[in-house]
Amino acid sequence: VLICQLATPPVAQQEDIDKSRQTAITYSIEKISNSVVGINVTQLKKQQVNPFFDPFWGGFFPYTRTFKMENMGSGVLVSPDGYIVTNTHVVDNAMEIVVTLKGGKSYDAQLVGVDNLTDIALVKIDDNNLPFAVLGDSDQLIVGEWAIALGNPLGLFDVNHQPTATAGIISGIEMDFGLKE
Repeated sequence: VLICQLATPPVAQQEDIDKSRQTAITYSIEKISNSVVGINVTQLKKQQVNPFFDPFWGGFFPYTRTFKMENMGSGVLVSPDGYIVTNTHVVDNAMEIVVTLKGGKSYDAQLVGVDNLTDIALVKIDDNNLPFAVLGDSDQLIVGEWAIALGNPLGLFDVNHQPTATAGIISGIEMDFGLKE
């Protein structure tokens, strides 16, 4: 009986443990996760086919075939009226874009614009009063500060209807990646 009493933390200690689990990271994830969306895309892709498999032309003319391909990614709502920032490589050449919110509600989306240089795209769904992220000021970042990534790896958003989370640190600021227009 004495061993059981020693192994069981007092109520005050348990409350301290519960409070210590609430960190800036868990708070941030809870605050922002409703604005993270899963994105499923049907794209048209062109693929070069080996001309030697064409017995008639035998390589005189290049041959490409077009096929449908499914792609997935994530994005973040940046306005209450349905504007979503995502990556260009996720929605490039999209025939159809479907956005799924946390909880499972899905919308057809339209591509608004892309910036191939920075791999940023903007899509839009038709709804209002959506949860959205307020973008911060990247000039205020500090090297070593915590960074959190929420997303849709391996299409898990389709199964769980919520983003996954990972954390790291800001490793550098004011980096020149040689991007040129």
